[in-house]
Amino acid sequence: MIDKLIKDGRYREYPFGEFDFENEKWGILFLNMGGPETTDDIEPFLYNLFSDPFIIKLPFSSILQKPLARFISSRRAVKVKGNYEAIGGGSPLLRWCRLEAEGVKKELAEKYPLVETFPGMRYTPPFIGEALERAAAAGCKHIVIVSLFPQYTRATTGTALAEVCDWFKNNRTDITFSVIAGWHNHPGYIELLRNSIAEAMAASVAPVKPKLLFSAHSLPVKLVKSGDPYFNQVTETVRLAGEGYDYVLSFQSRSGPVRWLEPETKNIVEKLGHDGVEELVVVPVSFVSDHIETLHEIDIELKELALASGIKKFIRTRSFNDDPRFIKLLAGMVRDKIEGTGEKVL
Repeated sequence: MIDKLIKDGRYREYPFGEFDFENEKWGILFLNMGGPETTDDIEPFLYNLFSDPFIIKLPFSSILQKPLARFISSRRAVKVKGNYEAIGGGSPLLRWCRLEAEGVKKELAEKYPLVETFPGMRYTPPFIGEALERAAAAGCKHIVIVSLFPQYTRATTGTALAEVCDWFKNNRTDITFSVIAGWHNHPGYIELLRNSIAEAMAASVAPVKPKLLFSAHSLPVKLVKSGDPYFNQVTETVRLAGEGYDYVLSFQSRSGPVRWLEPETKNIVEKLGHDGVEELVVVPVSFVSDHIETLHEIDIELKELALASGIKKFIRTRSFNDDPRFIKLLAGMVRDKIEGTGEKVL
């Protein structure tokens, strides 16, 4: 998908020199998955998710994809409603994305007073295409597109960028754009992870450091074998962030009958408990903002499993959310992109 974007004549790797960012209107589009804000939004969210061939590619997808998505989403919505009720009735992901976008705008506003920021969600409003429409209507002449997924995979950043491709294909516009599609080994990101780990470790009173568990969203093995870089990028992130600690990497949030990346987080937590680990620090490494998979899957389900398995203290590192340090990281990556001075993060 990145290769396809680069071939678009409006793509600019580093737009410095072609655009006056200090005196012209430009925008930053933040890409994320989205999540249901109320329980009434759960089924539409799941329908959009399962309708996406980047997530599930069905035989005869042009005919079967949407009817099966309708069937699956109606059944799953009933099952997961209680999970969303347990975290307050909906996902806070859009709220965090808006706060991140507002924070980056404030961070850049002194030098770039005409910058505007827009959250764009893949499966819930405001959708990516709608966000691009708003950016165009606001008069933005250049847009920096930032994925909020540190590690690139076709199933997250890839499908979001496909929406960007579709919008530019279907809109005759002179707006140019740049892309920050992944930043799994960016020094600032690794520093944030190591800081969050150190803060969590400080909550321990044991004479021995707690075991460290990095939990990443799982991915079908078939997708990894097709050349998707996600597994290698997650592994590199964990190696850099976990240096000096006793750590293990596992994968969560699997669903369906296909083979997924292993080991599974739940199995590892049970094993650690049975092996005598008393304190465990969990790092949700592929997530930057709180949502159902941190607030329920880890904070509730995984914690209950850990305690039942013999682990006495369960600590989860804080998500970045609107942490000023995270805002500075995002703003810095954008600044490096438009000024042409930073590491290549595409």
